[in-house]
Amino acid sequence: MVWYPAMQDGSETPPLSGPFPTVVLAHGFAMGPADYEGLAEGLVEEGYVFVSLGTELGFAANHAMYGLDLAFVSNAVADGDVSGLLENVLNGRVAIAGHSMGGGAAWLAAAEQPVIDAVVALAPAETSPSALAVGSEMSVPLLVISGSGDAVTPPSTQHTPLYESAVNSPCRAFVSIADGGHCGFADPGTLCDFGELGFNGLPHAEQLEMTLGVTIPWLDAFLKDDLNGLDALDAFAAEVNVNLELACALQVEEVVSDKLDVHPNPGQGGGYIRNASMQQANLEVYNARGQRVVAGLELAPGQRVELRLSPGMHIAKLRIGAEVEAATWIIL
Repeated sequence: MVWYPAMQDGSETPPLSGPFPTVVLAHGFAMGPADYEGLAEGLVEEGYVFVSLGTELGFAANHAMYGLDLAFVSNAVADGDVSGLLENVLNGRVAIAGHSMGGGAAWLAAAEQPVIDAVVALAPAETSPSALAVGSEMSVPLLVISGSGDAVTPPSTQHTPLYESAVNSPCRAFVSIADGGHCGFADPGTLCDFGELGFNGLPHAEQLEMTLGVTIPWLDAFLKDDLNGLDALDAFAAEVNVNLELACALQVEEVVSDKLDVHPNPGQGGGYIRNASMQQANLEVYNARGQRVVAGLELAPGQRVELRLSPGMHIAKLRIGAEVEAATWIIL
């Protein structure tokens, strides 16, 4: 299912001209794509297209295939492989999101190295194959939102370990909503609520309001390159008294490699990056707040690109097939 900014309410109505960034969501266990209308409408109002996957329904979900579905759709959006009403309406900027089982699937999708800008995980759950085991493959900014009252996927055994596994994310945020539950990210009255009978914490509406309040500035920072996005996230968290952990120091495990050449380092205002491998590669550069400042440059074997960057620490990432080489680059 797809929600998008349109000239008027209704099905198949003409979209606004855009172009718009996209959020691709994987639903939770035994749930479906229509169970997140509140979340969808809140994001659409802020200028996002919302795509809710309709695969792996029922009680025998294949987690591995779910991750592949999420990566496939995200890549299609990023590559502009979209027809119909939304042709030429999307700008190729994509975040993958997931709730519960779908949150864990976001880790599996990230391991496929799709062309995405960020990940949003709502009460993420461990999967089989293990999402935790591929946490180091999460190489994009990651936001995890957790309800402190979640007894379905307890934060201490699910949300926190998954968050901590993403050691190579250039910018991580963990939001804990006091008295929030597992199902408050979805619409009320879904099958999810039957698994949380007796829950007496935050009502759905309040939890959704807080979720949108932290998700929108996060997406603005990484899908719209809003330099004030993370400040807005911090301000909202302080205003509504949610617990926010924000780590954007680019603590990336650097790989010593002869395939990625960054010179000079430190550089006075910039320098060049060279693909020293024997294969075609894709270059991305992130600043100290985890924002992507160079996006998706294709470099042929031996090709180099001259770059001018703002002063500070940056991370250069060269994607060569399924392999990612990373290097810290200091700009003076």
